Amino acid sequence: MNSRRAVLASVAALAAGLPTVNAVVSGSGATPAAAADQYGSNTELYTRTADREGIDWVRRFRIGAPAQVTDNGRATSGPLGSTAVIAPHGGGIEAGTSELCMAIAGYTPFEADTDPAGAAVQGEPQRDYWMFEALANSAAQHVTSTHCDDPAALAVCTGNLYAVSLHGFDDTSVKKVIVGGRDARLKRNLLAAFTKYGLTSPAADPDRNVTVVLADPSSSIDGDDPANIVNRTRTGGGAQLEISTALRKAMFGDFSGAAKRRTTAGVPSTASPDADHFWTGFVGAVREAVKNHERGLDAL
Repeated sequence: MNSRRAVLASVAALAAGLPTVNAVVSGSGATPAAAADQYGSNTELYTRTADREGIDWVRRFRIGAPAQVTDNGRATSGPLGSTAVIAPHGGGIEAGTSELCMAIAGYTPFEADTDPAGAAVQGEPQRDYWMFEALANSAAQHVTSTHCDDPAALAVCTGNLYAVSLHGFDDTSVKKVIVGGRDARLKRNLLAAFTKYGLTSPAADPDRNVTVVLADPSSSIDGDDPANIVNRTRTGGGAQLEISTALRKAMFGDFSGAAKRRTTAGVPSTASPDADHFWTGFVGAVREAVKNHERGLDAL
């Protein structure tokens, strides 16, 4: 594991060579949540009766059983397969992040109370995931990531070497991804993959412009706090992806509710004619970046 000094040095070096964002962005995924949160932790949310499991919220997770991993190939080495995918503010809080979490973890988005095995994407590894999803009273159930103490979330993240978290921030004017977290190499792999999959600005078609930037270390959404759930991994780091409302809406044919998002992820519509481009590009980019990271590659 890298020392804390090495991690900080690598983040500083990364920040020096990549675009950053300093602007204060609004919305539940981007504002400092601690001052506004009704609940100070997941435990407090779960133990108070104002919001109830199965009615106001659900949490879903997969924790993989320990398995032997062997690589004896001469020409290639496979990815280690030790990356968790999480959506701390899914459901109605930061809409679209639950569906992205499922897809990046190797599933077609599926409904609660169904067997995830039936939604497994052939040819993709099924990864550990954790989602907190608000069904009602959405804004009130936001718990900032540094206060996340959900036992399943901790088990998912601490059981894996790496993690990626999906968040949303409230900006309907621009399609944007802000890349944060403590894992500098994973962030470099993500930035390279977003470019490869056509999530760039300017694009040949202006309607497909996507601004991808590295979070400024001084901003409130840089995701580098060691207490942030995405950084509670075995390596002490992860990557946090903040996605604007405009980009999340563009990924779905119908963004109006969870059931519609599950069935129209990547399906073009009059409202979202490029849904397939944005959905496939984002999901494909993150999957590829994670696999490259697990192989030890670095997109320098």
